[in-house]
Amino acid sequence: MLVEDHIKHNKRLTVFICGFMAFLFLLVISSFGYLYFGNIYISIIFGLPVALVYIAITYSFSVKTVLSAAKARPANSLVREEKLLMYKVEEMAIAAGLPTPKVYVQESDNINAFATGKKPEEAVICATTGAIRKLKIDELEGVLAHEMSHIKNHDILIATVTIGVVGAISLISEIVFYSMFWGGAGRGRKNEGNAIIMVLAIVLIILAPIFSRLTYLAISRKREYLADSNGAYLTRNPEGLAKALEKIKNDMPQGKPKGSKTVAPLYIANPFKRQSTNSIWSTHPPINERIKRLRSM
Repeated sequence: MLVEDHIKHNKRLTVFICGFMAFLFLLVISSFGYLYFGNIYISIIFGLPVALVYIAITYSFSVKTVLSAAKARPANSLVREEKLLMYKVEEMAIAAGLPTPKVYVQESDNINAFATGKKPEEAVICATTGAIRKLKIDELEGVLAHEMSHIKNHDILIATVTIGVVGAISLISEIVFYSMFWGGAGRGRKNEGNAIIMVLAIVLIILAPIFSRLTYLAISRKREYLADSNGAYLTRNPEGLAKALEKIKNDMPQGKPKGSKTVAPLYIANPFKRQSTNSIWSTHPPINERIKRLRSM
C-alpha cells in the first residue's frame, strides 16, 4: 500500500474510531444515569447532552491540556540547540508538504518527543532537552520525521482527543463502583427498573474502560509502526531513526519522568516504561521490533 493510501485509510479509520469512542462514552453516561434514575429515557436525555458537551470541551482544549500535562514550554529561538530544533522541524514540514508546526520543549534528560494537535494547521511538535542534547543530527531528523508522520497521517486527532474520552470513561466507572458500594447508585430501579437493563448497564460500566483503552492502545501501537515507516520515507534514511530508537532504548530514565502518564501514548517511546515485549496493555510496540523493521527497509 502506498503512503497516500495509508493516509486515506487512516483518515477513514480516525473518523470511525472517534465516532465509536463518542458512542461508547454516550452509553457509559446513559448507563450511569439509568443506575441513578431507573428510567432508560431519562438516562438517554441526561447522557446525550453531557457526552456532547464533554467531547466538545475535550476537543477545544485538548492541545493545551496535553502541553500542560507534559509541562512543555515554547522553544526559545535565542538558545542555539532549540533554534536548530526549530529549523529541523521546518525542514521536515517542507519535506512532508505540511504547515510548520509550533515547536515546544520539555525539560527532561530522557530522549523523547511527541506531536499533538487537532489538525495539521494547529499541530505542535515537542522534544525533550535530552533529545536535543544527546541525538546526532540524523537521529534528531529521524525522530522529528516520525512525529511529522503522525501529523500527516492524522494520528494526532485520535491520540489527543481519545485520551480525554478514555480517561472520562474510567472516571465515571470508578464513581459508579464507589456509589454502588455505598448504596448511592440504583436508587431509582425499585420503581421503574428493569432487571435485564440494570445488569447490562452494570456490565457496560465494568467493561467499557477496559474495552476503550484496549482499542486505543491497539490502534496506537499499529500507528507507531506506520509513523516509523513514513518517517524513514521522509528522511530517506531509516538508519537515523533506528539509531535514535537504540539510544532511547539504552537511555535509562533519570529520576521521575516529567509530565503525566495520561499522555504517555503520545511519545515516540513511553517515558514511564521501556517496552521490551509485545503486550495488549502496551502503549507502544517493542523498540527492538521497530528497529528491526526499519533496518529491513
